[in-house]
Amino acid sequence: MTRGVLQTAFIMLWALATWMGQPAPAQAQTAAERSLARQQFQDGVAAARESDWERALEAFQRSYELLPRPLTLLNLAGAYAQAGRLVEAAEAYRMFQHEDDVTDRQRQDAEDQLHEIEPRIPHVRLQILGLEDGDVVTLDEYQLSSAALDEAYPVDPGEHSATIERNGHAPRVIPFTAREGVEQEVLIDVRAENWVALGPDEPPPPLGGDPIDEGEPVASTSIAEDPVFWIVLGSILVAGGVAVGLGVGLTATPETFRGNTSPFRVELP
Repeated sequence: MTRGVLQTAFIMLWALATWMGQPAPAQAQTAAERSLARQQFQDGVAAARESDWERALEAFQRSYELLPRPLTLLNLAGAYAQAGRLVEAAEAYRMFQHEDDVTDRQRQDAEDQLHEIEPRIPHVRLQILGLEDGDVVTLDEYQLSSAALDEAYPVDPGEHSATIERNGHAPRVIPFTAREGVEQEVLIDVRAENWVALGPDEPPPPLGGDPIDEGEPVASTSIAEDPVFWIVLGSILVAGGVAVGLGVGLTATPETFRGNTSPFRVELP
Protein backbone atom coordinates (compact mmCIF):
# COMPACT_ATOMS: atom_id res chain seq x y z
CA MET A 1 0.00 0.00 0.00
CA THR A 2 1.50 3.35 -1.00
CA ARG A 3 2.22 6.15 1.44
CA GLY A 4 -0.44 8.39 -0.18
CA VAL A 5 -3.12 5.75 0.21
CA LEU A 6 -2.18 5.23 3.87
CA GLN A 7 -2.35 8.97 4.53
CA THR A 8 -5.75 9.21 2.88
CA ALA A 9 -7.09 6.27 4.90
CA PHE A 10 -5.70 7.74 8.12
CA ILE A 11 -7.34 11.10 7.42
CA MET A 12 -10.68 9.45 6.68
CA LEU A 13 -10.54 7.38 9.89
CA TRP A 14 -9.60 10.47 11.93
CA ALA A 15 -12.48 12.47 10.42
CA LEU A 16 -14.92 9.63 11.13
CA ALA A 17 -13.74 9.31 14.75
CA THR A 18 -13.97 13.08 15.24
CA TRP A 19 -17.50 13.17 13.76
CA MET A 20 -18.65 10.26 15.93
CA GLY A 21 -17.33 11.98 19.02
CA GLN A 22 -19.37 15.13 18.45
CA PRO A 23 -22.97 15.44 19.69
CA ALA A 24 -25.43 15.18 16.87
CA PRO A 25 -27.08 18.59 16.18
CA ALA A 26 -30.51 16.97 15.82
CA GLN A 27 -30.20 15.27 19.21
CA ALA A 28 -29.04 18.52 20.88
CA GLN A 29 -31.97 20.38 19.36
CA THR A 30 -34.37 17.67 20.47
CA ALA A 31 -33.09 17.88 24.03
CA ALA A 32 -33.53 21.65 24.00
CA GLU A 33 -37.04 21.37 22.64
CA ARG A 34 -37.95 18.75 25.22
CA SER A 35 -36.70 21.06 27.98
CA LEU A 36 -38.66 24.00 26.56
CA ALA A 37 -41.77 21.85 26.15
CA ARG A 38 -41.52 20.81 29.81
CA GLN A 39 -41.20 24.45 30.91
CA GLN A 40 -44.15 25.53 28.79
CA PHE A 41 -46.20 22.68 30.20
CA GLN A 42 -45.41 23.77 33.76
CA ASP A 43 -46.25 27.38 32.85
CA GLY A 44 -49.63 26.14 31.60
CA VAL A 45 -50.22 24.27 34.86
CA ALA A 46 -49.40 27.40 36.88
CA ALA A 47 -51.71 29.55 34.75
CA ALA A 48 -54.53 26.99 35.04
CA ARG A 49 -54.24 27.05 38.83
CA GLU A 50 -54.76 30.83 38.64
CA SER A 51 -57.73 30.38 36.25
CA ASP A 52 -55.81 32.37 33.63
CA TRP A 53 -57.07 30.23 30.79
CA GLU A 54 -55.77 32.33 27.91
CA ARG A 55 -52.23 32.14 29.27
CA ALA A 56 -52.66 28.44 30.06
CA LEU A 57 -53.94 27.84 26.54
CA GLU A 58 -50.96 29.57 24.95
CA ALA A 59 -48.49 27.65 27.11
CA PHE A 60 -50.10 24.25 26.43
CA GLN A 61 -50.23 25.05 22.70
CA ARG A 62 -46.52 25.82 22.62
CA SER A 63 -45.70 22.72 24.66
CA TYR A 64 -47.75 20.48 22.37
CA GLU A 65 -46.23 21.99 19.22
CA LEU A 66 -42.75 21.38 20.60
CA LEU A 67 -43.48 17.86 21.82
CA PRO A 68 -46.93 16.36 21.13
CA ARG A 69 -47.72 14.17 24.16
CA PRO A 70 -51.17 12.80 25.03
CA LEU A 71 -51.38 14.40 28.49
CA THR A 72 -50.45 17.79 27.05
CA LEU A 73 -53.24 17.35 24.50
CA LEU A 74 -55.71 16.53 27.26
CA ASN A 75 -54.72 19.66 29.19
CA LEU A 76 -54.93 21.67 25.97
CA ALA A 77 -58.47 20.42 25.36
CA GLY A 78 -59.50 21.53 28.84
CA ALA A 79 -57.92 24.95 28.35
CA TYR A 80 -59.73 25.38 25.03
CA ALA A 81 -63.03 24.59 26.74
CA GLN A 82 -62.38 26.91 29.68
CA ALA A 83 -61.47 29.72 27.25
CA GLY A 84 -64.78 29.27 25.39
CA ARG A 85 -63.22 27.77 22.26
CA LEU A 86 -65.58 24.81 22.20
CA VAL A 87 -65.00 23.71 18.60
CA GLU A 88 -61.26 23.28 19.15
CA ALA A 89 -61.86 21.70 22.56
CA ALA A 90 -64.09 19.04 21.01
CA GLU A 91 -61.54 18.29 18.30
CA ALA A 92 -58.75 18.00 20.87
CA TYR A 93 -60.80 15.56 22.96
CA ARG A 94 -61.51 13.50 19.84
CA MET A 95 -57.80 13.41 19.02
CA PHE A 96 -56.99 12.32 22.56
CA GLN A 97 -59.37 9.37 22.33
CA HIS A 98 -57.22 7.97 19.51
CA GLU A 99 -53.93 8.39 21.37
CA ASP A 100 -51.94 5.40 22.58
CA ASP A 101 -50.49 5.02 26.08
CA VAL A 102 -53.38 6.62 27.95
CA THR A 103 -55.40 5.06 30.75
CA ASP A 104 -58.98 3.91 30.41
CA ARG A 105 -59.95 6.51 33.02
CA GLN A 106 -58.40 9.33 30.99
CA ARG A 107 -60.03 8.11 27.80
CA GLN A 108 -63.40 7.91 29.55
CA ASP A 109 -62.97 11.39 31.01
CA ALA A 110 -62.23 12.75 27.54
CA GLU A 111 -65.33 11.01 26.17
CA ASP A 112 -67.47 12.42 28.98
CA GLN A 113 -66.23 15.94 28.34
CA LEU A 114 -66.80 15.57 24.61
CA HIS A 115 -70.40 14.49 25.23
CA GLU A 116 -70.89 17.56 27.40
CA ILE A 117 -69.28 20.02 24.99
CA GLU A 118 -70.87 18.87 21.72
CA PRO A 119 -74.45 19.95 22.56
CA ARG A 120 -73.15 23.37 23.61
CA ILE A 121 -71.48 24.16 20.27
CA PRO A 122 -73.49 26.71 18.24
CA HIS A 123 -74.06 26.12 14.53
CA VAL A 124 -74.79 28.64 11.80
CA ARG A 125 -76.23 28.22 8.32
CA LEU A 126 -75.35 31.00 5.90
CA GLN A 127 -78.27 31.56 3.53
CA ILE A 128 -76.82 33.71 0.74
CA LEU A 129 -79.17 35.14 -1.88
CA GLY A 130 -77.60 35.92 -5.26
CA LEU A 131 -74.18 34.39 -4.71
CA GLU A 132 -72.16 34.55 -7.93
CA ASP A 133 -69.13 32.69 -9.24
CA GLY A 134 -66.02 34.39 -7.98
CA ASP A 135 -67.62 35.66 -4.77
CA VAL A 136 -65.53 35.01 -1.66
CA VAL A 137 -67.36 34.03 1.52
CA THR A 138 -65.51 34.49 4.79
CA LEU A 139 -66.64 33.55 8.29
CA ASP A 140 -64.56 35.59 10.72
CA GLU A 141 -61.06 35.31 9.23
CA TYR A 142 -61.59 31.95 7.49
CA GLN A 143 -62.61 31.58 3.87
CA LEU A 144 -65.40 29.03 3.45
CA SER A 145 -65.55 26.49 0.66
CA SER A 146 -68.74 26.04 -1.33
CA ALA A 147 -69.26 22.69 0.43
CA ALA A 148 -69.70 24.50 3.77
CA LEU A 149 -72.42 26.83 2.53
CA ASP A 150 -76.01 26.00 3.49
CA GLU A 151 -74.68 23.52 6.05
CA ALA A 152 -74.81 23.77 9.85
CA TYR A 153 -71.32 25.15 10.48
CA PRO A 154 -69.89 24.83 14.02
CA VAL A 155 -68.70 28.05 15.66
CA ASP A 156 -67.73 29.12 19.15
CA PRO A 157 -70.19 31.08 21.31
CA GLY A 158 -69.86 34.83 20.92
CA GLU A 159 -69.63 37.52 18.27
CA HIS A 160 -68.95 36.61 14.63
CA SER A 161 -69.20 38.15 11.20
CA ALA A 162 -69.85 36.78 7.74
CA THR A 163 -68.35 38.69 4.81
CA ILE A 164 -69.07 38.48 1.09
CA GLU A 165 -66.52 39.98 -1.29
CA ARG A 166 -67.15 40.65 -4.98
CA ASN A 167 -65.03 42.50 -7.48
CA GLY A 168 -66.21 46.08 -7.90
CA HIS A 169 -68.23 46.06 -4.68
CA ALA A 170 -67.52 47.04 -1.12
CA PRO A 171 -67.41 43.96 1.11
CA ARG A 172 -70.77 43.14 2.67
CA VAL A 173 -70.27 42.31 6.35
CA ILE A 174 -73.03 40.73 8.42
CA PRO A 175 -72.40 40.54 12.17
CA PHE A 176 -74.21 37.98 14.32
CA THR A 177 -74.06 36.49 17.79
CA ALA A 178 -73.81 32.73 18.33
CA ARG A 179 -75.33 31.36 21.51
CA GLU A 180 -74.50 28.07 23.17
CA GLY A 181 -76.56 25.16 21.89
CA VAL A 182 -78.34 27.22 19.22
CA GLU A 183 -78.47 26.47 15.51
CA GLN A 184 -79.38 29.58 13.54
CA GLU A 185 -79.54 30.91 10.01
CA VAL A 186 -77.93 34.13 8.85
CA LEU A 187 -79.53 35.64 5.74
CA ILE A 188 -77.26 37.62 3.43
CA ASP A 189 -78.72 39.31 0.35
CA VAL A 190 -76.13 39.96 -2.34
CA ARG A 191 -78.43 39.91 -5.35
CA ALA A 192 -77.24 42.30 -8.03
CA GLU A 193 -80.26 44.60 -7.63
CA ASN A 194 -79.52 44.95 -3.92
CA TRP A 195 -75.75 45.30 -4.20
CA VAL A 196 -75.00 47.86 -6.86
CA ALA A 197 -71.42 48.08 -8.07
CA LEU A 198 -69.47 51.04 -6.74
CA GLY A 199 -68.69 54.01 -8.92
CA PRO A 200 -65.41 55.90 -8.50
CA ASP A 201 -66.91 58.46 -6.08
CA GLU A 202 -69.67 56.45 -4.48
CA PRO A 203 -69.69 55.55 -0.77
CA PRO A 204 -69.89 51.87 0.16
CA PRO A 205 -73.39 50.41 0.51
CA PRO A 206 -74.84 50.08 4.01
CA LEU A 207 -74.32 46.88 5.93
CA GLY A 208 -77.37 44.75 6.38
CA GLY A 209 -78.76 41.35 7.26
CA ASP A 210 -79.98 39.80 10.48
CA PRO A 211 -79.87 36.33 11.98
CA ILE A 212 -83.15 34.46 11.65
CA ASP A 213 -84.70 31.32 13.07
CA GLU A 214 -82.46 31.11 16.08
CA GLY A 215 -84.61 28.53 17.86
CA GLU A 216 -84.31 27.63 21.50
CA PRO A 217 -80.99 27.12 23.28
CA VAL A 218 -80.12 23.56 24.20
CA ALA A 219 -79.96 23.06 27.95
CA SER A 220 -76.43 22.28 29.03
CA THR A 221 -74.07 22.39 31.97
CA SER A 222 -71.17 24.81 31.72
CA ILE A 223 -67.77 23.17 31.72
CA ALA A 224 -66.80 25.71 34.39
CA GLU A 225 -69.34 24.05 36.67
CA ASP A 226 -68.28 20.41 36.34
CA PRO A 227 -65.28 19.72 34.12
CA VAL A 228 -62.74 16.98 34.34
CA PHE A 229 -59.62 18.96 33.53
CA TRP A 230 -56.43 16.94 33.90
CA ILE A 231 -53.37 18.71 35.23
CA VAL A 232 -49.98 17.07 35.61
CA LEU A 233 -48.03 18.84 38.35
CA GLY A 234 -44.83 20.56 37.39
CA SER A 235 -42.63 18.74 39.93
CA ILE A 236 -41.33 15.57 38.29
CA LEU A 237 -39.89 12.54 40.05
CA VAL A 238 -37.56 10.37 38.01
CA ALA A 239 -37.36 6.68 38.87
CA GLY A 240 -35.67 4.09 36.71
CA GLY A 241 -35.37 6.54 33.82
CA VAL A 242 -39.15 7.04 33.55
CA ALA A 243 -40.71 10.34 34.46
CA VAL A 244 -43.45 10.03 37.04
CA GLY A 245 -46.02 12.78 37.67
CA LEU A 246 -48.97 13.35 39.89
CA GLY A 247 -52.17 13.72 37.88
CA VAL A 248 -54.94 15.78 39.38
CA GLY A 249 -58.43 15.74 37.90
CA LEU A 250 -59.70 19.20 38.72
CA THR A 251 -63.31 19.93 39.53
CA ALA A 252 -63.60 23.62 38.77
CA THR A 253 -65.84 26.41 39.95
CA PRO A 254 -65.27 30.08 39.14
CA GLU A 255 -63.63 30.48 42.57
CA THR A 256 -61.49 27.41 43.28
CA PHE A 257 -60.20 24.01 42.23
CA ARG A 258 -59.92 20.80 44.18
CA GLY A 259 -58.15 17.59 43.23
CA ASN A 260 -60.19 14.41 43.16
CA THR A 261 -58.07 11.63 41.66
CA SER A 262 -55.26 9.38 42.83
CA PRO A 263 -51.74 9.66 41.38
CA PHE A 264 -51.10 8.01 38.08
CA ARG A 265 -47.98 7.21 36.09
CA VAL A 266 -47.25 9.35 33.05
CA GLU A 267 -44.24 10.02 30.88
CA LEU A 268 -43.69 13.74 30.50
CA PRO A 269 -41.69 15.73 28.00
